[in-house]
Amino acid sequence: FGNIPYRITYRTADVGESIFVLGYPLRPIMGNEIKLTDGLISSLSGYQGDKNTYQISAAVQMGNSGGPLFDKNGDVIGIVNARLYVESAAYAVKGKYLNFLSTDNDISLNETNSIRNLSLAEQIKKLKQYVFIIEVE
Repeated sequence: FGNIPYRITYRTADVGESIFVLGYPLRPIMGNEIKLTDGLISSLSGYQGDKNTYQISAAVQMGNSGGPLFDKNGDVIGIVNARLYVESAAYAVKGKYLNFLSTDNDISLNETNSIRNLSLAEQIKKLKQYVFIIEVE
């Protein structure tokens, strides 16, 4: 992969902050093209008050879980992990809890972000090269 164009940030986002998610929701039905959904940080705590997660307003489906949660600058601030169907609320693990990510491989996790000043459309063009779906049968 070489150098990825974004960084993983460990700061806590604010309620009301714009976010977006990339993924492959319902791939067998919706197709193989990457999908974008956006929204806001709705709460600094997740399901049943979990302080390790955010509640987000982005409409996520099966296939978004495990995918990156980006801020408006294209920094990863979390990983989508759940959706509560009754209330249409979605959740993401906060970036500061993503310490399982290792740099002991060929991927260079950047301290800088080369897509920060790009439009959302241009960010997506760059980011979609780094978001994958893994299916297990």
